[in-house]
Amino acid sequence: AATSSAATPPDAPPDATPSLSVKRDTLYIDAQHGLGNRLRAIASAAAIADRTDRDLVIVWEPDHHCECDLADLFDYTGPVIKTSFPGDARDTGLSVFNYMEIEEGSNRGAPLALTPGVSAYARSAYVLNHPHSDWDAENAFLRGLTPTGAVADLVQSVRAPNDIGVHVRMEAGPGLDGNSYDSPENWPDADHQTLQKWRAKSHFSNFITHLDKLVDQGGAETIFLAADLPETYEVFAETYGDRVAYLNRALYDRSREQMYYALADAILLSRSNAMLGSAWSSFSEIALRLSQTFDRIQLSGEDF
Repeated sequence: AATSSAATPPDAPPDATPSLSVKRDTLYIDAQHGLGNRLRAIASAAAIADRTDRDLVIVWEPDHHCECDLADLFDYTGPVIKTSFPGDARDTGLSVFNYMEIEEGSNRGAPLALTPGVSAYARSAYVLNHPHSDWDAENAFLRGLTPTGAVADLVQSVRAPNDIGVHVRMEAGPGLDGNSYDSPENWPDADHQTLQKWRAKSHFSNFITHLDKLVDQGGAETIFLAADLPETYEVFAETYGDRVAYLNRALYDRSREQMYYALADAILLSRSNAMLGSAWSSFSEIALRLSQTFDRIQLSGEDF
């Protein structure tokens, strides 16, 4: 019978080290709240998993904060689970870390103590407390994600880059917290009061006052605007005319279609030369994390 040229010679010694399949530890990241919160938590977990030789599994359950699947936004090839399971994770012996302040047994900011041989489950809307999670590694992961075609088409539909990107985050402020995802029940009382304080400082009028100065100085010939209320777009269009570009929309919610716009907004903001952002906003933070072009960023209530 014919033999392959790659066959083992008859006199070759047996292989003394048979191949073994060794299961690696896993880090599950149960990403919570809105888009910006989820992305920074995932990026933190990705950095930790990479540097501790663990498999990363993203737990992304759509809810009223974010009514879409991860696959709606990114062409991500890693494992994704669509249902949160902190109780089952604990019952099956995983190390469980919960950073969500309003939930029983939570301990936001607790060190992520990883034990070799034990998989871990982290439920968070925030960066995880671990030495292998750092700004550069987290951002490298985020910049490596590929948006889906639906998001990419929106990005391509708007003029970019612009001299300055403006993110005005007013919802959840005083009198604007009627939506379920903005209601006080989502945070401890102290955090909700802090949130309302910063939202009040990010009223669109504060941005316009500062932006007018930049226009007069010649530093804002083109502007990209991302906002969460139709009134903001109307006022900016009346004030700046063709100088301002933005994604036209009829949606101001957390639906799947609106999430397309949200991610496209973040990408377009990140491609500007500078940004006026809203303080205490994870969305402004994500635009900053994605950007490789900003030469400065100024935040409402802090810098203007």
